[in-house]
Amino acid sequence: MTRKRKYVPDLVSDMAECDANYIRLQRLFSSMDSEESREFGVEGVTEDGARVSLHITERCRYTTMMTMRVENEADKPWVRWPLLTIRVYHDTKSAEVVSFERHRNFKYRYATPNREMFQPDEKSQINKFLGELLTFCIERGRSLEHVSIRP
Repeated sequence: MTRKRKYVPDLVSDMAECDANYIRLQRLFSSMDSEESREFGVEGVTEDGARVSLHITERCRYTTMMTMRVENEADKPWVRWPLLTIRVYHDTKSAEVVSFERHRNFKYRYATPNREMFQPDEKSQINKFLGELLTFCIERGRSLEHVSIRP
């Protein structure tokens, strides 16, 4: 009988991902300390694109709470994006997902099987998802306002 190995979180890798997410957020929303929200579009999600909104929900001395919402510009019920709540730590320059849709307070390790059907590394996967989404926004983002260039 073989025994399953217990999942061991890679804290160094997880913290590196959260630190990289902070840098990505700074690139997308560099004025988060003075503005309440930022909206932009992304190309390539669907033929019509999508709208991304970052909204500050709470500001403290060292942390900022924000929500990230992605919505299709056209009504497509089969494409549904999650609502993310992100905690940004300015003192350590790190950002992590604290809520994904209606799930909150993720553990670093889950036993399997579990009632919620979470993967053993659910928290790590969600922060990696945030990193991939932010990278996609950096690479494919566009202004929603018309920009005119004067000669």
